Amino acid sequence: MIIARTDARAVLGLDEAIWRANAAFEAGADMAFVEATQSLEEVAAVPRSVRGPCLLNMVPGGRTPCNDVRQAEALGYKLALLPGLLLMATIDACDAALAEVRRNHVAPTPQGGVAETFRRVGSDEWDALRQRFNAGARATKVA
Repeated sequence: MIIARTDARAVLGLDEAIWRANAAFEAGADMAFVEATQSLEEVAAVPRSVRGPCLLNMVPGGRTPCNDVRQAEALGYKLALLPGLLLMATIDACDAALAEVRRNHVAPTPQGGVAETFRRVGSDEWDALRQRFNAGARATKVA
């Protein structure tokens, strides 16, 4: 999928950004991403004015004032990006875990245990790769 992004709104205005998004569709793009709409009226205007599926970048505290995925869908957006969501949640979880250590002087046990935590982030796959490439390294050294 080719997503055509335009940042023209910030410098040249919404009309130019919409024109560029439509030009991208004429050139073969599959989706348009008009970055940094600055009001709910602009957010709503993009999917009405762009002749193809649109993406909305939803950054809490960013320039685009829409942060409700149901509202974005109702306005006609086909895809929403939530670029900082997991990073912010991770930072909050780290802060909470460290605060717990500070309060209780004990590291909290991960839900499901350490082995399950590592499995959730792919340790089994990494172990398989490690074994595969270590076996190849040993064979190369012997030869």
